[in-house]
Amino acid sequence: MSDIAVTYQVISDKADVSDLARKIAIEQSVETPESLITPEIETKFVGRIEQIIPVSNHTGKFTITLSYPEEILSQQYNQLINLCFGNVSMYQNVKCIGVDLPDKLLAPFAGPGFGVDGVRECLGVYERPLLATALKPRGYSDEKFADLAYEFALGGGDIIKDDQNLIGSFEEFKHRVALCLNAVKKAEDKTGKHCLYFPFISAPYEKIEMYFEWIKSQGVQGVLLAPLIIGLDTARGLASKYNLIYMAHPSFTGSYCVAPNDGMSHHLLYGFLFRLAGVDISVFPNTGGRFQFEEHDCKKIADELHRPLANLKSAFPCPAGGMQYSQLDEMCQWYQKDSVLLLGGSLLEHSEKLSESTRDFKAKILEEFPETITMTGKIQSISACEYDARSTSSLLEYIEFDDFNWLGRESVNYKKTNNISFEGIRRVELVGQSGEKSKFDLRYFEVTQNGFSSKEMHQHTHVIIVVRGEGEVVVGDKQYIAKKNDVLYIKPMAIHQLKNFNAEPFGFYCIVDRDRDKPIVVD
Repeated sequence: MSDIAVTYQVISDKADVSDLARKIAIEQSVETPESLITPEIETKFVGRIEQIIPVSNHTGKFTITLSYPEEILSQQYNQLINLCFGNVSMYQNVKCIGVDLPDKLLAPFAGPGFGVDGVRECLGVYERPLLATALKPRGYSDEKFADLAYEFALGGGDIIKDDQNLIGSFEEFKHRVALCLNAVKKAEDKTGKHCLYFPFISAPYEKIEMYFEWIKSQGVQGVLLAPLIIGLDTARGLASKYNLIYMAHPSFTGSYCVAPNDGMSHHLLYGFLFRLAGVDISVFPNTGGRFQFEEHDCKKIADELHRPLANLKSAFPCPAGGMQYSQLDEMCQWYQKDSVLLLGGSLLEHSEKLSESTRDFKAKILEEFPETITMTGKIQSISACEYDARSTSSLLEYIEFDDFNWLGRESVNYKKTNNISFEGIRRVELVGQSGEKSKFDLRYFEVTQNGFSSKEMHQHTHVIIVVRGEGEVVVGDKQYIAKKNDVLYIKPMAIHQLKNFNAEPFGFYCIVDRDRDKPIVVD
């Protein structure tokens, strides 16, 4: 199929449903009286009625599927929303319940920048649901919020986010975020485990990028946004531009999906549209909480976030909204390992110390899903009973060298994607990715003859020490011939590339910050 298929659920008399389908097709594509629709306009732009099917056991309820020519989309996310549910959103008893795009129309949409695998890679946590909480309530001091962040990270939590009500001036924002970041890092230094902190950003249009630039300068890896408040495509663009994990808060979304016969389906909004807009973690109210979402709707959201969809990465479902400790078993069974379980007030109430609550909740998750972490170059399972007793004593203190290979350290591809230009280069993670309590990563790279790294830039710095052969290093508009024992410092946002035109391999150590942004590839 090359057309765009959109499905609606409507309430109508049987005699009138075909007329309603035609009205929707015109309203959503050309919005004009029938008399002005020429044969050419009809063919190129007007939606075509594909099928009208009665909904079983619901008298007067039908599903209508319309198709639109692919040209009408213009490869724009905003136009997709407008096409599916623009003017017709003002019709009563019309609900948009599904959109189907062919792969070639999905291709221009990047989707989640990190996705499930990318978020897990940032945390170094696999094979279990992630545990998240929120800084609340508004009215606590910044120091109190920092204490909560510290305790949650100390207890082994994975993601801590601002509450969406924590709004203030830019200076107040910076003060709170700086304290919370320092608190999380302090806990990480004690535990050796990474915890992600996502500030909430909602600011006037003229100032919003100032917030993003500042959190990037502080090494923040993710952000919480309310996409229906600041705009779905605006949120997508900001998260993508600043290369941040994008967690989407559902504030203001209820008006689109809670009515049984109007708006749009839950899985279309929180699943398909959010995922298409680059959301890595989609927060939605879980059934049984403060909001009346049905079990089957919540499960369909999760399925939509994981459904194979052209080249788009899968995203995390994040059920939330009044979840309790007693519901963890059920949530684990429903959403399985690739989910984020967000517990706010119940986690804060569970024990006097948040670190103890976090350990209890995490141990409950580990009863269902033993996690894995990377240690000594191998994946090792950690069960619930081993969790509290785990230490870093089993880490390698000595890494044996043999002709630019190291025992217990695997040689892997330079990058995981084939969509970036590079050739003839391998990487060995030596220190930093195997549980070491370091604030840096030490890697070894080796470039074969006529090989080269990607041309890129990023916020973090590089220190490069040449240990084998020689190669050409391009930094900005300058070129250097780097030889054995030469040391290079590459400053933030400097465009750089390394090449080897010699028969002997060009090998070098590279030291970077442990917490760092992803490279921006330059054509």
